[in-house]
Amino acid sequence: MARIKHIALVTDDPVATAEFYKSHFGLTELYRRPSATGERGVWLSDGYIYFAILKYGDAEAPKLGPGQTSDLRGIHHIGFQVDNQEATARGLKAAGVAFVPRDKGDPSDPTPMLEVSEGAANLKYLGPDAVQFDVRQKGWDEAIELGMQRFELVPVEEAAE
Repeated sequence: MARIKHIALVTDDPVATAEFYKSHFGLTELYRRPSATGERGVWLSDGYIYFAILKYGDAEAPKLGPGQTSDLRGIHHIGFQVDNQEATARGLKAAGVAFVPRDKGDPSDPTPMLEVSEGAANLKYLGPDAVQFDVRQKGWDEAIELGMQRFELVPVEEAAE
């Protein structure tokens, strides 16, 4: 079964927005990009969910989907961690789900995610209503562990035992 492991929020000021969530909800900052300023994004976590706060909207920003612009503010995409990325990709392709080419980013400023996932990339798709989602098998949990204690959810029956 897939798990929601990642949410990406778009804002005009990633640093100020990250400070809000850190201050009011105790989230931990994992890293910034660029690392010196965070002007393109700040990544946070509560120990379970990987929370990206991103800046989009300039001319180079990727579009969200067919006929959409990059001036959206709010939730940009959701990331699903799957047991088998290749099998999931095959199933999505067979179902005719639209694949979104990935922006490779700035190779001079690699993210911890890229390092801990051994270069594996998120696969990006458009779901119903052209809502973007990511699929990956490994990386979010490992990136969280670099900056804080990571938590696992267990089924209610197991937790009661």
